[in-house]
Amino acid sequence: MTRENAIQSLIEQGENSSIEFKSSAVRPEGLAREIVAFSNSSGGTILIGVEDNGQITGIKERENLEEWVANVARNNVIPATNPQIYPAQYKEQSVLVIDVTRGQDKPYQTIDGKFWIRVGSTNRMATKEELSRLFQQAGLIHFDIAPLEETSQQDLDSTKLQEYWSDYYNIDYLKLEDAEQTRLLTNADILVKSENNILVSVGGMLIFGKQPQRKLPQSSIQFAVFNGAELTDELLDKHEIKGTLPEIIQQTKTKIETFLPNPSSIRDMKRDEQIAISGKVLREAIVNAVCHRDYSISNRKISVYLFKDRIEIASPGRLPNTLNIEKILTGNSAPRNHFVLKYLDNLKFIDGLGRGVPMIRQEMEDRFSYQEDGEMLRLMLRYK
Repeated sequence: MTRENAIQSLIEQGENSSIEFKSSAVRPEGLAREIVAFSNSSGGTILIGVEDNGQITGIKERENLEEWVANVARNNVIPATNPQIYPAQYKEQSVLVIDVTRGQDKPYQTIDGKFWIRVGSTNRMATKEELSRLFQQAGLIHFDIAPLEETSQQDLDSTKLQEYWSDYYNIDYLKLEDAEQTRLLTNADILVKSENNILVSVGGMLIFGKQPQRKLPQSSIQFAVFNGAELTDELLDKHEIKGTLPEIIQQTKTKIETFLPNPSSIRDMKRDEQIAISGKVLREAIVNAVCHRDYSISNRKISVYLFKDRIEIASPGRLPNTLNIEKILTGNSAPRNHFVLKYLDNLKFIDGLGRGVPMIRQEMEDRFSYQEDGEMLRLMLRYK
């Protein structure tokens, strides 16, 4: 495709989540806002010399526009960005193309201290929840050690705590004085001091809580089985899987194996059954989903859907700033939930070495794929 055809294709699409038109009279603050919004989202292309309605008016009246744009990206955006900038000709008019990539140093802000994100064809200031996610992606804050309002030590399961401290640290938790228990749990980030209160942390509730979904309803898993290859096909089973993360992992794996097809062939007059997807792969896929999801996204849950030909596991939360799908396939990791990772490691669900996805890749070969879909990371596992 020629550059002119590419520009035509962009203009014909109109403004959307990844394309923005700007007149050549655009002001620095307006352009900075667009660059920040695209950098905080999934990237996009800005065309200068095109009006909002798609009319091409060109950039004849602006001199040194490329240098001006570069200066805006460097001086009016924090941290500074370096978009690709190049001129193009379309229908005898000159336009300037600015390709903004998904930022690696989120969150970005304009020089006046405002954090913008792209929503559809417009920009808006990030909400408190969205801003929190941007800081999480940058590794600047960790939601899993944030305090949960209206909780106390009584919301923790003392039996689970006894098993954990006894098995891994040889501490008889139940025989400790109340003050010693509180001090131990606070030092372990299971409890968090907040103003004059001591509250349960998000991670503490996820690992050791009594009925965690009462405080964190987003932490359950939506499980469904379909009699076909589409969401519109007959629903065979639907279930919401609840409990602590260790319980959810075990229950979900058992649920999947109950419905998983076992392809078979006849060999020497005997039926030879094969496993569609190994238990090792299933366990790793589920652990990754619960360990690395973004728990600050309160309106989305992990979904595990079984179809006739595949399993789809969708986990809320984009990959952190420094990661992309290509990197995680080779074992690179940048944990979002350090507390959850630590405790699932201690409980022997993971080894903390980043070997999970490469193992899935080795076992599944070409029968698996990852895809970022908005705020969801989807894993597809196809049967043999």
